[in-house]
Amino acid sequence: MTLRPPDRARGFRARWFALACLPAAMLASLAACGVLDVAQPLQPGDRVWVITVTNDAALPAVLSVAEDTGAQGRIVGTADPPRVAPGASAEVRFTVPPGTGWAIFVNPVPDTGPLILASDVPDGASGALPLDIHVARDGSPSVTAPGEPGWFGN
Repeated sequence: MTLRPPDRARGFRARWFALACLPAAMLASLAACGVLDVAQPLQPGDRVWVITVTNDAALPAVLSVAEDTGAQGRIVGTADPPRVAPGASAEVRFTVPPGTGWAIFVNPVPDTGPLILASDVPDGASGALPLDIHVARDGSPSVTAPGEPGWFGN
């Protein structure tokens, strides 16, 4: 019986492959769990709304842009950041699609609807909006908006 030394090259290749894949796997994991927000490119007709969000609740405020089906439907836009920490305020960039049928949801649960509908904001509005979203201590959201025509049914 002939004994040969172990195939060191095979072990080296396996370790190299594992180390080479590690950064990509870590980035994918962080993006999937929402720790790392991966910005989606703007589609034709998309607009960016910047709204101040103040969270007085004990839990993070969760923000999303989704189809308005009464409850939150399929995600159709982005919120960056998608969460606001307890006791914090943030300028949130919402990427919203053209048309209607979508809304901004804050702390969505099955029995609550959207906070801001597409039709609540004048057509073509973009950039920093004169709106403030506030999340109360009990987690319930509200919005402060101007009383001018075109805003929230005025």
